[in-house]
Amino acid sequence: MEMSDDGCSKVLQQKMAALGVDITVSTLPPMVKGPYTTDPFTCPHGVTYWIEPTGDQIAEWVQDGVV
Repeated sequence: MEMSDDGCSKVLQQKMAALGVDITVSTLPPMVKGPYTTDPFTCPHGVTYWIEPTGDQIAEWVQDGVV
C-alpha cells in the first residue's frame, strides 16, 4: 500500500512537466529496474519516492531521437 505523500508527488510531477518531462512518481519501488530507474528520493516530509519517465515520455524521446 502506498503511503500518504503530503502532495509532494504532484509537486514533483508539476516541476518536471514544466521542464517538458512526463514522470511517474510512486512510494513503491519499481518491480523491474530499467535504464531510467534512479535511486529513491526522500522529500522533506520523510516520504520516499521512486521517479521515472512515463512510457509515453520514453516513446516521445525515441521518436525525437533523444535516446
